[in-house]
Amino acid sequence: MPSLNLLAVFNPSNYWRKSYITISWQAIAQQFPIPPEELVLSELRDLAHTPISSQVDIIDPEDPSRDTLTFFLANPIPPGSPDDVLASALIRLEQGKAIPKKLGEPSLEVIYGSDGRERGVRLVNNRLIVWFNLIPAPEDDERNWFSGSATSVQLDHQEILDPFLAAMGEWLGQDPEKRCMQVSELQLPGSSYPKSPYYQVSLFNHAYRLVAQSSGPVRASITIASEPFDYIGADPVTGHNRHLVCELYRVISLYAGADYLIEELFVKGKPKKSAERIGDAQEVVNIPVGLHYFAHINMGQTEDIQQVFPVPDWFAVGSTAPPYAAYGLATNLHIDAIAHPHEGNPSCFSWQLLPGQSAKCMHTFMRGQPEGFDARVGHLWYELIHQPLRAEIYQDAEIKTSDGYDKLVTA
Repeated sequence: MPSLNLLAVFNPSNYWRKSYITISWQAIAQQFPIPPEELVLSELRDLAHTPISSQVDIIDPEDPSRDTLTFFLANPIPPGSPDDVLASALIRLEQGKAIPKKLGEPSLEVIYGSDGRERGVRLVNNRLIVWFNLIPAPEDDERNWFSGSATSVQLDHQEILDPFLAAMGEWLGQDPEKRCMQVSELQLPGSSYPKSPYYQVSLFNHAYRLVAQSSGPVRASITIASEPFDYIGADPVTGHNRHLVCELYRVISLYAGADYLIEELFVKGKPKKSAERIGDAQEVVNIPVGLHYFAHINMGQTEDIQQVFPVPDWFAVGSTAPPYAAYGLATNLHIDAIAHPHEGNPSCFSWQLLPGQSAKCMHTFMRGQPEGFDARVGHLWYELIHQPLRAEIYQDAEIKTSDGYDKLVTA
């Protein structure tokens, strides 16, 4: 094992910060042969070696390059330097006993139907209880348009998607259409011949399958994949049409103590010539995708606020009446269009993200905050999406930290 088993952490802001940090696990596993279940992290300056909450997650069992190490820095770290010459903190990696499981850690529960297939997943932390639906018709009736949506979000044990009835203690009679986080449609690059600008795929009435799940002291996370769909589009290299079978992958994570969910999305495709499932030994293609989201949240009269940029990366919608429910969306892709009300219904809104190779979105839920809910969404966008704390494997023997001192570490 290398003598310098360290991660360097960089704070891109001009103020002290603490946060969750995610780094690829594959490179760490290759350099530091520590089993994930025996990995212990601590700050280099902490002589007591106090363990840091961390976990290793398998995102896609067929693609180890997507495995992640996620950890939480509870102690704020100082600003780094604009050129990343100075690390804000150094994290020690050691082999030892994992932190014992604690009561109240993020958890998840998968619910199966009588046919053995997954119907949905319940994600829980000490702030949120989220029911995420995987099938088109959760009530087994003709209403088959709920796939890939959160049909219940309880914030501090009170439903946020129908907040007025929930505030009165009512559960029965809540709007059966309520949902959020639904990717209703995809927009993929069009074909070369006949020439078309884009290729659309509807997902709201097609089931998802559970690809992976994990939970630990940092987060509860699921990876789901849509039903496979055919796609004929222009190859980015040759320009010729190519027939692929594709799936939308969504990695949805609920962090400890958070009132938001973080979602990462990408499309995987493979040549049509094989009838096997996507992700086997043959070529896998990642395709740029535009995402169309839909939500049905009963907020009554609202105040809608967008980021004041030519093309926004976040927006917030807040009710103007008690209990002042609010929802915010932040993303690493630009928001092309927002429709509220959607098709004349004030409880419905939708938005389109401009195409990208992958997307990272944050869905935030708030209550009792009639003013400033938009500022909070903007701040979370900055810290979790735009300028997150970043970690990398430390490579040099001369450690430069933001306190202005250099330290030479020897074997």
